[in-house]
Amino acid sequence: MQKQKKSSKCSKRKNFKIYWDRVAMVAMVPILAVGLYSATFPSNVVEFEEREIIVQNGDTLWTIAKDAVGETEDVRQTIREIMTTNKLQDGTIHPGMTLRVRAIKE
Repeated sequence: MQKQKKSSKCSKRKNFKIYWDRVAMVAMVPILAVGLYSATFPSNVVEFEEREIIVQNGDTLWTIAKDAVGETEDVRQTIREIMTTNKLQDGTIHPGMTLRVRAIKE
């Protein structure tokens, strides 16, 4: 009796090796490309303008900042900008004060 020779398919399969690190790198290229494109070309560009606001009774820096930038930016950062621009030592404001505020252009 002769031994049957194993098919060449089986031997080829043993030599086939998947390099998962290379597969992962190739898969990451389109993901990074989309991320970079989105960061480079934002779809919603917001324009700002400088405004003078007269503080009304009951106003706070928080409400003024939130009215100025809405949901586009962090209100805390806008408060810091208002304080720096207007040379406020603390967050105390009084009715009748005029504040320069960077606000969304209408």
